[in-house]
Amino acid sequence: MSRRSFMGGAAILMIAGFFVRILGFVYRIYLSNLIGAEGMGIFQLVAPIYSLIILTVTSGISIAVSRMVAAEQARNHLINLRRITTMGILGSAFGGLLFSIPMLAGLDFIVNTVLKDSRTYYSILFLIPAIPLISAASALKGYFYGIQDVTPTAVSQIVEQIVKIGLVMATAGFLVKAGLEYACAVATIGMAAGEISNFFVLLIIYKRRNTSNKFISRVGLLPKRNIVREIFNITVPVSFNRFVTSVLNAVEQILIPRRLVAGGLSYHLSIEAFGRLSGMAMPLIFFPCLVTSSLATTLVPAISEAVSMKSFKTLNHRIGKSIQITFVLGFIFTAIFFSFSDEIGNLLYKNENIGPMLYGLSFACIFIYLQQTLLGVLNGLGKQVVSLRNSLMGSGIRIGFLYVFVPYYGVKGYFAGMFISSFLVCILNLITVVKTTGMVIDLGDWLIKPTLVCLVLIITSKYVYSFFSIFHFSIALLTVISVGTVCFEGIFLMAIFGVLDIKGTLKMVGIKFRQKSIYNKR
Repeated sequence: MSRRSFMGGAAILMIAGFFVRILGFVYRIYLSNLIGAEGMGIFQLVAPIYSLIILTVTSGISIAVSRMVAAEQARNHLINLRRITTMGILGSAFGGLLFSIPMLAGLDFIVNTVLKDSRTYYSILFLIPAIPLISAASALKGYFYGIQDVTPTAVSQIVEQIVKIGLVMATAGFLVKAGLEYACAVATIGMAAGEISNFFVLLIIYKRRNTSNKFISRVGLLPKRNIVREIFNITVPVSFNRFVTSVLNAVEQILIPRRLVAGGLSYHLSIEAFGRLSGMAMPLIFFPCLVTSSLATTLVPAISEAVSMKSFKTLNHRIGKSIQITFVLGFIFTAIFFSFSDEIGNLLYKNENIGPMLYGLSFACIFIYLQQTLLGVLNGLGKQVVSLRNSLMGSGIRIGFLYVFVPYYGVKGYFAGMFISSFLVCILNLITVVKTTGMVIDLGDWLIKPTLVCLVLIITSKYVYSFFSIFHFSIALLTVISVGTVCFEGIFLMAIFGVLDIKGTLKMVGIKFRQKSIYNKR
């Protein structure tokens, strides 16, 4: 995988991710206005269970297929690509089925004992039949990531969002009159239908591109039992990692409203606060993750290929460039959420007062984004056990802060736990990467210069907002222009300080510049 294909693939995923996130925000704004903060709270109670299932049954197989396909393609053993993918599809669908059966049997326990809200019953029920197909889609994604072709995955993500949003918008308005329980169930059906459409889009593209293996050389053919063994060896630690972290995340999410109740809030108010935090503020904070998630996804096969070819210079360059881009992103958005928390919150969610939540979460932005990039690096290096250990420590810190401090300080106690845990996990992950690869940390370009830019953006943001306010724009337009200006200012300053090589980055994603030569002139 060339540097161009590596960053070019990430760029395609970023563009698709941008459209997906925009559609997702339109959907969330519509849904929050339709069912209110309490409805979003009920919906967010289901979300950890959904994430627990999907991440557990999909993450491991996607990474396994991606790494194996990239390595076999680097060795020019093309005959194995289809065999790996087929085994991955069958194995992941079977794993999804194994999850579905006990979930159906224990549905009452999940709803009444774990979530403690009977209104989530139909939401969980309608999710179960889709699990095997959602699992199988992850193997197809792994194949396309491994061959460095992310366009099918990008298309399938957009189709997934369109199906989900279209279904919910077409039906939720009628069912909300029947109660929040049914409206939230429709939202879950929309998620499942979107994931299923994702699978069929990927399957159609895969079938059209792999009609026959007749003319492919059989050099290096791997026995199917060896493929299954290798998939199992990669999948199990990754899936176990995601399972444990997802369980802890589910515990974390479920604890938030309960600890707010322990602090004196009524259950109704605690569910509303939980809905504002997890259903409104957190998605905004995680919006820039479309960049880091794209980097993390493309890093896995890129690192796997570089390791298989023993190209350690390329390996360290890819890792270093990804970390540097993450720091640039993190510091710019820290400044934006810190400076315009109320304006952004009021623009997207009127009368919900999520500005203070955005402000509190802004301090952890850098480490949230960096944690995601470093997770992709560790998965590519095969360091799943280390990643799990560090993630467990981070989750333990957040849960500890939730249990001890939230009853006394409200959601501010959760913000402190998130900041400390993400900071610690990033430090531990970075230490592992440095020890494994010998990569040199560039404090100037990664930390010192971006920090200075961040401080400049925070100081100048109020002057930018005051300047544009003299034109008497609407509040919405004033907010958009001010945020856009500060974002552009951040990119400009990062380029001036030499942190961001815009021309070099554009070349890496495949945009070339024509060189003019005086010898070509006549």
